Amino acid sequence: MRREHRARFASCGRSCPADGTPVARAPSPTPTRPRCCGSLIGGSAMIRNTGIQAAIAAALLCFTPLLARADAASEARFAAMEQRMAQLEDKLDASERTVAAQQELLNSRAVPAVSAGSEPSKLDAFFDTVSLGGYVSASYVYNNNNPDDPIYAQSVNQFDLDHNTFTLDGAKLEIGRVAAAPGEAGFQLDLMFGDDGGILGAYRFNTDGYASDNFVYVQEMYASYNWNDVVLKFGKWETLLGSEVIDTVANRNVTQGLLFTYAIPLVHTGLLANGKISEEWGWAVAVANGWNNATDTNDNKGVLGQLSFASGAFSSALSTYYGSDGNTGFAGQSVESFGQDRALVLDWTATWAASDALTFWGNLDWGKQDDVEFVNGPQTVGSVENAQWYGASVGGQYAFDDRTTLALRGEIFRDSDGYRMFPGQSSMAYSLTGTLGYKLTPNLLTRLEVRYDEFNTDDFTDDVFSQGGGSADGDLYGIINVAYLFD
Repeated sequence: MRREHRARFASCGRSCPADGTPVARAPSPTPTRPRCCGSLIGGSAMIRNTGIQAAIAAALLCFTPLLARADAASEARFAAMEQRMAQLEDKLDASERTVAAQQELLNSRAVPAVSAGSEPSKLDAFFDTVSLGGYVSASYVYNNNNPDDPIYAQSVNQFDLDHNTFTLDGAKLEIGRVAAAPGEAGFQLDLMFGDDGGILGAYRFNTDGYASDNFVYVQEMYASYNWNDVVLKFGKWETLLGSEVIDTVANRNVTQGLLFTYAIPLVHTGLLANGKISEEWGWAVAVANGWNNATDTNDNKGVLGQLSFASGAFSSALSTYYGSDGNTGFAGQSVESFGQDRALVLDWTATWAASDALTFWGNLDWGKQDDVEFVNGPQTVGSVENAQWYGASVGGQYAFDDRTTLALRGEIFRDSDGYRMFPGQSSMAYSLTGTLGYKLTPNLLTRLEVRYDEFNTDDFTDDVFSQGGGSADGDLYGIINVAYLFD
């Protein structure tokens, strides 16, 4: 340690005693070391520092090109990305312009529609105030008599006349607006296509080689106006009489009965007014061209009237027709004077809903035609006599549920003078009908019906129905009917 102290202080400008206290040292006669010695010692350190600096400089010189190349590559990538983004923005702008142009084109060509907050078009406003309805009906009929000639095999029917035949019964289109409140106007247009339309328009009976899908019949067409709760209908409308209507889907049975076919008219053309006396009582009066005829055949008009009552589960109506158009005969007989010989029909209907599931109805008719010129039959040939007819119908329907129903109908009809049914035959007709209905969907109605008709005559053979190559006094046949109801 002592040697180390001496070595440590050897270069001091002071001398230190043994206790370590520095003291001033006397000048030494030894000559000062040459400058070069100090220079050599100091130069060695500088050489070492210069080497490190050179190494760093060399490293920097080596890496600078690499860094420069890296910066250039990055700048190239950034430039490519910017160019790609610019291209995508251009494509997006072009797509937006194309979509806007297509939307503008669609808007210019689209059917005007009512949107929230927009004013409806005239067409939209019109259809908002009218009701649309109708149905499509087709049937298959088979007659147990199996007549050789299938045409008019069910000769006592209004419709469904042919045997062993698929029939396009009718396609009905309805459009109308009810004049519900005082001061309102309305209208109704009902078009019937198919076989039923051909029968109603008498086209079928006057057309050789007819095709049932070629017929169009205007069933109803009128304008209406509500005048202080009295509704006026001007045009063509269905009759006030009877418990059944032309549209088979609105009846409880597929076929219309004897009273519908032979006792009453079906349509009229003229002016009809109806209103209410009270909550229960109603009335209707009308003036028309006549009995089923669209054009008046003389200078006289037919008149109709009705008094109706409805309360709770019971409803009833007494209706009448009175006119002198001379079109009341079906059996080939004619009246003496078309402008003077009057016809009168009285019709009574009633319906009672015994429960939600069970409903009964009844119908009575009596009719008279003055001054018929008989060409054959029970009256003296060539005589002029009054002809009478009358009939009754009762029926009931039970609903097993909201899809399945069973309806029964029994009828009797008397044509005393051979004026309404078969020419020259004073006849009595009977009919019994059963109909099972089932709705496959709320709009698709299927019905299976079995009907038996029988005729008895006073002065002629009872065999009025075709059977094979001959005839029979009874007629048993079945009908399958499928109808789609429009909402």
